[in-house]
Amino acid sequence: MHVTVADGSLLFGDRSVFQDVQARFDSGMVSAIVGPSGSGKSSLLACIAGEMALTTGTIEVARDGNNEPPNPTDVVWVPQGSNALGSRSAMDNVMIGPLAEGRSPEAAAQLAQDALHRVGLASVAYQRARTLSGGELQRLAFARALSTNRPIILADEPSASLDAQNTHALAGLLAELRPAGIIIVATHDPILIDSASRVLDLRRA
Repeated sequence: MHVTVADGSLLFGDRSVFQDVQARFDSGMVSAIVGPSGSGKSSLLACIAGEMALTTGTIEVARDGNNEPPNPTDVVWVPQGSNALGSRSAMDNVMIGPLAEGRSPEAAAQLAQDALHRVGLASVAYQRARTLSGGELQRLAFARALSTNRPIILADEPSASLDAQNTHALAGLLAELRPAGIIIVATHDPILIDSASRVLDLRRA
């Protein structure tokens, strides 16, 4: 599976956000989208998610020999910072995704346990989210994404609230999660940029 952007341009009124972007994002890789504030990193993620349309150009998702337009049901977002429910356990927070998709409580719990294990949080599964560190909360956000089993994970500035030590840990986590599908990170952080499999610089696109 891969996502291809061909001749992608986006205008807001008469202002060009980005122009003539050519990119391919593959499964099993961590791709970084970089550029200064206002260069369209978050907007390009939204286009890849099917939540915003390019002004010109195309985005296609190649799967099983077919090319399809972006579909929001393929995508899960990891937000900047944490939106965890502080009074609920890590397990409860991760179960939200699969429960919202109609999974049974038993199935949701199993998916949550598996996801927490993958991000190294199995030992704090029943701790309240408010007791977790900043780095643990960011891992919790990725566990919540993994529990949905969606093939495209988009992360918008996931290290914005992390120090260097936790950002290095996040880079290591992303490397471990590469088999989960297509992972695309919009970032300014040199640690995440250096650790990415592929970098798309919107200043040069």
